[in-house]
Amino acid sequence: MKQIFSFALVVVLCVCCCFNAGAENDAWICTECSAENTTNFCTKCGMKKPETIICPGCGEKYPIDTNAVFCGNCGTKLQQDVIPSVRLEGNGFASPEAAVTFFLEGLKNLDFEQMLRAFAWETQAEHFSVEVKIRRARAYGSIIQPRLLGDSSFIRAANMYSLRAIQIDAIYQALESYILRENHPSNVSANGSIIFREDAELNDFISKFDNGRLETLKDLKNIRFLTPDQVTNGNFSSERNTKNYLEMNAVYCADETVDVPAVADVDDGILFFCPTVARYGDKWYLVSVSSMTALFIGLNVSRQAFAYVQGDINDLLP
Repeated sequence: MKQIFSFALVVVLCVCCCFNAGAENDAWICTECSAENTTNFCTKCGMKKPETIICPGCGEKYPIDTNAVFCGNCGTKLQQDVIPSVRLEGNGFASPEAAVTFFLEGLKNLDFEQMLRAFAWETQAEHFSVEVKIRRARAYGSIIQPRLLGDSSFIRAANMYSLRAIQIDAIYQALESYILRENHPSNVSANGSIIFREDAELNDFISKFDNGRLETLKDLKNIRFLTPDQVTNGNFSSERNTKNYLEMNAVYCADETVDVPAVADVDDGILFFCPTVARYGDKWYLVSVSSMTALFIGLNVSRQAFAYVQGDINDLLP
């Protein structure tokens, strides 16, 4: 009797091991969020398990459970052998205003990462046309960013980080301007630099960063929206400007782009934010902290991401 029981137990253990081995072989990496799964849908983001693997080199299709590492047709390394990196962009938004609000709430929370998740990084890089940008500028040079042409994943990644660096620097400059204000180099020096002749001058300037203004952003409130025509005295919708707008924003290759002027109350003044927001499919994302509307009213470089003005919004507008 004991021998029969022992034999049955061995059989059960073998079957369980087989099932576990099968489960491990069925593991897959979600291309949306990089989570490893053994189920038919991603347990982290809900994406359905892909049924085939497509060779990035020639388009040859393989079953998802293939043991192949390289394509038998062209020799390209198959994508299922590469764990994709985590996407930098967020999930997108139902409206342009929702994207702008998310960004401003990130500023209020002093959460830089939240602000950046309002942008389309991977999606924008997949659609962004460097060729269109060069053709519009009629020039190619080091001041153009990004400037690498090509459709490979490597080129797209390089261009994505270039686009991201531009937006990060603009936000960084706006924060610097908000904190320093009247002591900002652009306000005290023609060349945008401050030269310190004595240690006392240097120490006095360093102390100006500890003025508590950054913390006032936590009190940001009453976010509200204007139209580009309200900001530009009706000139935004002119026929000439509309044509320029479409040409300038063609580089995003989006389904739709809009300027979304927004204002909020903060620190006894007004914070003005006017980004370019783009729609890819049914999702809206920020693609630039600046916009044609912001350029129209002449915001300088250090205030393109957002501008602070004491008093009324009319003090900022032309």
